[in-house]
Amino acid sequence: MALPARASGRVTVPAAAPSAPSAPPTPEQVVAADYAGYWQAYGQAMTAGRVAGARQLLAPYAAPSVIPRLISSLRRVWAAHDRAYGAAQTHVLGVQITGPTALVHDCLDLSHFGVLDTTTGRVVPGSFGLADRDYYITLVLSGGRWLVSNMEPVEVPCQPADS
Repeated sequence: MALPARASGRVTVPAAAPSAPSAPPTPEQVVAADYAGYWQAYGQAMTAGRVAGARQLLAPYAAPSVIPRLISSLRRVWAAHDRAYGAAQTHVLGVQITGPTALVHDCLDLSHFGVLDTTTGRVVPGSFGLADRDYYITLVLSGGRWLVSNMEPVEVPCQPADS
C-alpha cells in the first residue's frame, strides 16, 4: 500500500522580509494558530502512550472538560498498540470571536493523519481520514490561550479556500 506523504505537523510561519515591520497577529490568527496547535498536540498525545504525558501535551490546547474524553479515546488507541502517523492539516475558512468564545470553521484534511501499529511498525490500512471534513470548532479563552472545547462535524464535504 502506497502511503500518503507524511505531513510534518509543525505550524510554520514564513519569515518576514528584513526591511518589513512585523505586524502582530490578528485575534483571528491567534485563534487559528491555537486551534492548529491542538491537532499537533493531539497527534503527540496519541504517541505519548501514557495518561500523564498526554494530559500535559493536551492541556495548553484543550479545555479541561474535554481532556477526560480525549484520554478515554487515547487509552483505546494505546491498548491496540497504535500511535499517530502523520498529521492533520487545518484549512481554516473563518473565525468568529465573541468575547471569550471563538467559532472556527475548518475544512479539515485528515488524509495525512493515520495510525501506526507499534507491534508491526506498519501503518494500519484504512486508518487515514478524509481530506474534506467540514467542522465547526468552539474554543474558549483561558489564561491567554484559546482552548478547543467542542468539535461539530458537518455532513457535507467542504473545499479548502487555499485549493
